Amino acid sequence: MRTLLRSSNIVYVGRQRGGSDRRAVMSSSPGITALVLVRHGETAKALLVSDCGIYAKAVWVPKAMLTIHEPSERGVLVATMSKAFAEQKNLHPRFIDPEQFNQATREALDRAVARAASKRNSYRGHRSPHARHDSQNLFG
Repeated sequence: MRTLLRSSNIVYVGRQRGGSDRRAVMSSSPGITALVLVRHGETAKALLVSDCGIYAKAVWVPKAMLTIHEPSERGVLVATMSKAFAEQKNLHPRFIDPEQFNQATREALDRAVARAASKRNSYRGHRSPHARHDSQNLFG
């Protein structure tokens, strides 16, 4: 019987004995979520926002409880907050009806929805199979 020694400069492809093909990725922020919100008003310390785009359903949220990822584009923003705080304010990842907006705001809404979904997935520990990280050498 031959025994093969594994060298550190050999890359083994496929399933290895006793392991799996992919390393499990742990959730980086299990109590955090990213939501698309529509800004209806603002003060120095709070934002009046809704998760549906309807002013009558808007709630005041302290700015200190949010992280806004990019400046508001046409009143649509992506905000990170704790899941518990989002539930307390009755804010959820809902569908915002694009028909209530003009074309430019619909496009901003589409971009925001994609960013928020990507952030929620990263908080859950999911990675896009097409994501390329600078530390990853695909040809080395």
